[in-house]
Order: sequence, then C-alpha cells, then structure tokens
Amino acid sequence: MNNLQLIEKVLYFIDEYIYEELTYERLAEVFGYSSFHFHKIFSSVTKLSITEYIRKRRLTMAHKILCETTESVADICYRVGFNSIQTFNRVFKDTFGMQPLMARERQVKITYRSVEEILTGYLKRVAVEGVFSIKPRFEEREEFVIAGYRKHTRDGFNVIGESWSKLKSNLDAIERKNEHTMYGFEDYAEEFCSEPLSFYYMAGVEVEKDTPLQEGMCRKVVQKAKYAVFTVNGNNANGEIGEVFKYIYFVWLPNSEYYIDENALFDYEYYDERWDCQFGAAQMDIYVPVRRMED
Repeated sequence: MNNLQLIEKVLYFIDEYIYEELTYERLAEVFGYSSFHFHKIFSSVTKLSITEYIRKRRLTMAHKILCETTESVADICYRVGFNSIQTFNRVFKDTFGMQPLMARERQVKITYRSVEEILTGYLKRVAVEGVFSIKPRFEEREEFVIAGYRKHTRDGFNVIGESWSKLKSNLDAIERKNEHTMYGFEDYAEEFCSEPLSFYYMAGVEVEKDTPLQEGMCRKVVQKAKYAVFTVNGNNANGEIGEVFKYIYFVWLPNSEYYIDENALFDYEYYDERWDCQFGAAQMDIYVPVRRMED
C-alpha cells in the first residue's frame, strides 16, 4: 500500500464521520501518520489543508441538506459540526456566494466531488504538472553538526535569502569541516506551522561539535537518518529547486511507499563542488529523511 491508497481511506473516513469532531491530529493518529507527514501528503492530494477540506466538505453536506429537506438552518448548522450560526452563515456565503436560506429558495446546484473524483483529479494534475520525474537514491548519513544563521519564515520567505547573505559575508571567520559544502536546512520540529506554512530556515556549514560560534549564529545537531536524495539539475535561474521540492512532496511522496521519518522532521539542501550558480549545468541535492511503511 502506498500513501495515496491510505489517503483514499482517510477521505472515505472523513465522509463517514463528517458530523463528528475531526482534527488532523485525530486523523493522523487513526491512520498512523505523524501530523507533519499527514499534512504534507493530504494537502498535496487535495490542494487544501485538512482544516479547509473538512470545513468545505461539511458545507457541501449542509448545502445538500438545505435543498433536500425542510430542516432549520440552525439545526443543519449544528448537525454538520459548526458551533456558531453566525460563523456558519458567514463561511457558507464565502463559499457559495449566498446565504443558506437563499440557496434553499433558489435550489442552487453545486458540484459534489466523490472521493473517487478527488483522487482522479489529483492524478490528472500530476499527469499535467509532473512533467519530469526524478528517481531518488537512498543514503544513510551519520550524525553531523551544522552552524549558521537562521530565521523564521513567518516573517516572509525573503528571510531565506537574508540567511544566505549573512552566512556568505561571514564564511571566512567560521571554522568549517569542508570549505566546499554548504547547507540550506528546513527545520520543521520547532515552531512549525502548517496553516499557513512557516518554519525555521538555516543557511549553514558543517562544523565540529565544539567549534566556537560568532554572535548570532546557531548550531544544529543533525541526527543519523536514512534519506531519499534528489539531485537538482540547474542553477535555480528558473526556480529548479522549488520545482523539485514540489515534485518530491506533490508527486513522489504520495505515490511512494515511504513515510517522512517522524523522528527527523527536517529536510535540507546540500551544496558542494557541483554547485556554481553562474552556470546552468550546476547541481545540488535535496535530502528528505524517510522510512519505508513496513519498517
């Protein structure tokens, strides 16, 4: 069984228990996912966060009940899991462009997508958008240490560039283990937020555990892990790195038999002698900690 087949089970479960309290933490627990992995896979398939999907599904159910019964709006509101009639009316109008009573009066038709149609839609998008395929290699790395400058993307993703500028302006003062390698480290274990997506990003280099650091620098011990490693071809002039990240989480992971390792909630960009942003033939690697489903 792969991740897509498990998400299919999740979608059917949501439809069956739509009137109960559903959170992505509960769903992740029921189906054996880490919360982080579950968010990544679910949003890749549905193009919605779990919270958004459940809310939209409930509103669709509410619309159907409105048009097929004479139940009061208040009863329908609470029946489909909303705790406030004001909130229900507002989000119903935001979603369908009219208040619930108007939808009933006009018998407005809406599109209700079955689970099968949702999955078919995902596969069609993959066929159109997944114009390339990268076969990862698998590699185990021992524990190592990086040090550098980190910022939280809650302040905007421009902080990633700021982290790199700070690192490069101070490289000569850092005692590096390898002067030809650098790391872009995405840390999802600390102050991670899935809605909206935000996390700590560090631009760093490998150092010894006891290497003295300059003021403002951070140190990260990267634990031993098994990785799926994806090689990026191109100097990122056309956004190649972002496209490969999109491929990994939108195409490869949902259709694979691998989990994101919940004990290693990070991924990182690895830059070595192959990387020269002046040349289109540059290469770098993206490391994603994973484990097989049966492991």
